[in-house]
Amino acid sequence: MLVEPGTPPVAPRPLTAPEQAEATPRRRRGRPNVLSREQVIDAATAIANEDGLDRLSFRALGVRLGVAPMTVHRTIGGLDDLHAELVRRTVDEFTATFVWPDEWHAVVRTFATTFRDLMLTHPLVLESHSRRGALVSTESDAVVAKVVGALRSAGLPDAEAMYAFFVVYDFVVGHTGVQVGRGSAAAGRPERHELVAEILGSHSYEDRFALGLDVLIAGIESRIR
Repeated sequence: MLVEPGTPPVAPRPLTAPEQAEATPRRRRGRPNVLSREQVIDAATAIANEDGLDRLSFRALGVRLGVAPMTVHRTIGGLDDLHAELVRRTVDEFTATFVWPDEWHAVVRTFATTFRDLMLTHPLVLESHSRRGALVSTESDAVVAKVVGALRSAGLPDAEAMYAFFVVYDFVVGHTGVQVGRGSAAAGRPERHELVAEILGSHSYEDRFALGLDVLIAGIESRIR
């Protein structure tokens, strides 16, 4: 405030309590953070793939999403439900990429290689399988039916067709478990690589997987004959 020269300044009158209340802006309560299930599942997928299922918690999700852990809990429910949802969505997304050939050898190869790609891309699937049982998803039964149906059409009896599918399934899970080292397997097994290197001069998981799959398919073919 400008004052005339020589004019004594006037001390401001103290505000009364009601006036102070009017002068002080009221703080508005912030709106609670709102999350979608998709946001939580996306964040949980990233944590589980990067750090493992043991590191997946409401606190970790809250830090990643910038919200309170209770907000995550209200959005998604329990951790067991979240684990199941992670596997279901991840497997369904991959099974949607299957392009099935007609010939049974190619059907088995397509299943095995795509299933391996799934677990290498999303280690959470392998870890969940190792610790929590079978991979259950909306589309998984259709994949089983496709492979078993191809083996039956090739000439295997019903029981052998189903067991042959699981032989391939178990091979893919076991091979990938050794390579990735999630669950109970140690990653890499360098001492094994050294042993192989002494004999072959190098080690390739790709070649190892391809040979194993060739052996399995040859075995299935011998049963059909």
